[in-house]
Amino acid sequence: MNLKYSLLYCILFICALYPAQNTFIGDLKNKLSKEPVSSAEKFKIYNELSEYYRVSDQYPTAEKYVQKQIELAKKEQNYTEEVKALTQKGIIKLNQSEYDKVPPIIDAANAIVQKRNDKTAALYASYLNIYYRNALGEPENTIKLIQKVLPLVEKQPSEILLNAKLNYLLYGIYTEWNDAENATKYAKKSIELTEKTENKNLLSSAYSALAVCYSFRYEKSGDLKDLKPVIEMCRKAVGLYHQFPGHVSAHVHAMALLNLINYYLSYPDITPEIRKEIQNNANEILVLTQHTTLNQSIQAGALGVLSNLASRDRNDALSEQYLLKAEQILLTQHPVYYHVMINVVKDLARLYAKQNNFQKAYEYESKVTEYSNLLFDEGQAETAKRLEAQFQSRKKESELRSLTEKTASLKKEKLLYIGLGIIGLIGAFFMFLSYHFKLRYSIERENKLDTEKHEAEMQIKFQKEEQARLRAEQELLTLQQQKLQSEVLASHLHIQHKNKVLQQLQTQLSDTDINIHQVVKAQNLVDNDFEKTKFRIQELHPDFFKSINEKAMQKLTSLDLKYCAYIYLGLDTKQIANLLNVEPKSVRMTKYRLKKKFGLDKNTALDSFFQKVFTE
Repeated sequence: MNLKYSLLYCILFICALYPAQNTFIGDLKNKLSKEPVSSAEKFKIYNELSEYYRVSDQYPTAEKYVQKQIELAKKEQNYTEEVKALTQKGIIKLNQSEYDKVPPIIDAANAIVQKRNDKTAALYASYLNIYYRNALGEPENTIKLIQKVLPLVEKQPSEILLNAKLNYLLYGIYTEWNDAENATKYAKKSIELTEKTENKNLLSSAYSALAVCYSFRYEKSGDLKDLKPVIEMCRKAVGLYHQFPGHVSAHVHAMALLNLINYYLSYPDITPEIRKEIQNNANEILVLTQHTTLNQSIQAGALGVLSNLASRDRNDALSEQYLLKAEQILLTQHPVYYHVMINVVKDLARLYAKQNNFQKAYEYESKVTEYSNLLFDEGQAETAKRLEAQFQSRKKESELRSLTEKTASLKKEKLLYIGLGIIGLIGAFFMFLSYHFKLRYSIERENKLDTEKHEAEMQIKFQKEEQARLRAEQELLTLQQQKLQSEVLASHLHIQHKNKVLQQLQTQLSDTDINIHQVVKAQNLVDNDFEKTKFRIQELHPDFFKSINEKAMQKLTSLDLKYCAYIYLGLDTKQIANLLNVEPKSVRMTKYRLKKKFGLDKNTALDSFFQKVFTE
């Protein structure tokens, strides 16, 4: 990748991290100054304005809005917005290479996070630290920090844009390492996330970033089919400006156009259509950057493209004119952007050498050397500042680690002394208790022994009385059981007797001279007999009929209760049929119906069920 393209990717990378101006900036200012707006809306406006002026390199104005955001955040006690403002402030300082002023800002943001335990604020504080490490040239450390923070950001759906920026940082690092696979992976992830936001500036830059990733393959193969996806991504980046009017800044759009132009120039044969598009795009860049500040490098790039086209037409005079104008524009920027300036003066030296104007060629070759030395000195100074910042950062980390270890050691020592003191107090306390207990023990021991002896005697007496009482109760229960069993047996025999009487009555009914009143009376005797049986059962188990009624899922009739009583007494089907003067089949059907009423399956016997009811 040549120096010109490397310069373009560097500018693109810086631009992508800071969304630029949109057409609503003036409206935002008017809304902020004239209309009554809520605090939440003010925070949003301050963020957008500080972003715009920071991207435009108008740092004093950007810091003014950052300061207003900090003041409002403190007033509203909105710690997330305060940390966001501090993050903006820290990045502004890094853009100006004021590395020494960033650590206090990071400390202030971390102090808020530790004091308030705000998760979103913690993410932005981490982002500032990550940006700082990347600016200091610590790519490995930056990647580790991003990989630690990314899972937390992904859990915050409201921070999709922050997630996209972190992925874009990863893209930039892997691009610097010429790792096309990882650079492509994170560029695609950044696009995927940014498409869910309204930030079309970052989306345009992310498309251009993916074009850079695809260009790695083209540079290796030289095959024009590998250049097509590069051009496609660049066109997507350029198209956003017209697709979303006012949402993509002139600066970002100019960068996308310049990027597309440079890839068009990679074609070995430029068709008239492509040439016309290149020329139109270059002129559009000049119009876009005409009324903006600190865009001299982009303007010079566009003029360099026009010079290239003039050179292809062998119009050296027009080519010289474009290059000289680019040189004049670059000299208006302080400090001069030497990367682009060196390319311009190189092209001029080459042009003059071609024209055999060796004096001019020598003059511009000397400028190449001069600007290269200045660029080297500038790079050395920047490196020295960065190394000093790294040294101070590592020194601070070392001091913090040492202080942490010392604090931990002092804490352990303090805890040890406290523990020893507590152990001593506990020992003295136990010694006193031991003496006191021994003294009391010697006094109370004799009384205790007398008391224990008396209690033992009383216990023996109580045990004997309890045993006698239990024996008497057992004998009484035995007698009661025998009595109840006898009564049940008598009742059962009585029922059998009644059954025989009923059978005799049945025989008598065949006689036409039978007295119907006597039959009714005999039937009442049977019913009374059941009531006696019920009475006996109630004596055995007073709650029997109540219990079976409660267990039943449907209401039980008087006849049902009779069947339940006979079944409970252990009578079989035939016996019950004889007693009730019905067919055995009718008894079996009644048993089946009773099982349904009690909700029993066919394998459960009714007598077992009633015995269980009795024992409950």
